[in-house]
Amino acid sequence: MNACSAPAFVVARQVAVAAALLAAVVQGCAAKADAPAEMASESAAPVAAAPVVAAPAAQAPAGEDSKVLGGLVAVVDGDPLTLRDLREYQKTARVFLRPELRDNFEALLQGMIERRLLLGEFEKNGVHINDQMVEHYINGILQQEGQTREQVEKALASAGLKWSDYFDRMREEVQRLALVDMLIRSRVNVTPEEVERAWKSDPAFLQSERLELADIFLPLPADAEAAAAVRAQATEVVREAKRNFADAARKYSQGITAADEGRLGEFERGTMAEYFERAAKGLDAGDVSQPVEGGGGLHVVKVLKIHSKGRRPLEEVSQQIHDKLYDARLEERYQKWVNDDLRKEHRVEVLLDDLALVAGS
Repeated sequence: MNACSAPAFVVARQVAVAAALLAAVVQGCAAKADAPAEMASESAAPVAAAPVVAAPAAQAPAGEDSKVLGGLVAVVDGDPLTLRDLREYQKTARVFLRPELRDNFEALLQGMIERRLLLGEFEKNGVHINDQMVEHYINGILQQEGQTREQVEKALASAGLKWSDYFDRMREEVQRLALVDMLIRSRVNVTPEEVERAWKSDPAFLQSERLELADIFLPLPADAEAAAAVRAQATEVVREAKRNFADAARKYSQGITAADEGRLGEFERGTMAEYFERAAKGLDAGDVSQPVEGGGGLHVVKVLKIHSKGRRPLEEVSQQIHDKLYDARLEERYQKWVNDDLRKEHRVEVLLDDLALVAGS
């Protein structure tokens, strides 16, 4: 499968994953890998852990001779993984991980094993991503995050990495998303009943009373005599506004919403400018205020509607709730697949004694 022929997986929700990776690079490297970076696709064992990088062999720290570096830490389908492999993996992967995982060798090993398994799944399922698709994906992330390639390259260089390391990491991330689309997405479903239950139980969808307002704005000149004439005119404006506010707004208002019948939108009490609060105080839906002064002029305000406090209408937020539930369920299903189902299809042996040697080195 070529991803260019199946772009459905490149959706806004999934872009957050690569955006988090970009943030980890730019922020994490800039802070010398000390600042926390939340990873959208990580658990205790990172998802889509590292780029395919032909990195040079890592130099052995003091006390690690070639024999130790050649020691096995795991075997995947008969393919040995050595301490040297793990050190090389750590070199390119750590910058993309949360700080608490960067020197956690057990997490690094699990990430390296997962990557080996995923690479095999990419090949088995024909998930191949060309450079153009990766460029397109990265450009979208850079634009969304307000970053430039130069900024990312500088951050990578501070960690001893190159643009190709990030590029290859993004290629694997796009492959992972394509694989999720192919093998997992169809297994995930969110029902309307589940959306409604979440809507009823989530306090985030409670809202205060909101007023829908319209305004006729009459600027007050600095000249006292001219200002008095505007005040006198305001009395007539109120009379006409009570008969037909929309016509009066188009005729008299010099505010930016005059052509739209003076409509300002919806506001919660206590969040408006002080003079609008005064104008709307005590008004019911359909009422028109007396002129109030503020913001360089006089305002005649109409309360078009009053939306009572309570939950936001379900139809307004159902898609938002659905997407949130779907994303959580998709991630949960992915974790089960990669940590349980996938490993049952392969022979994975972790050599804990050698891992203890690694951790203690």
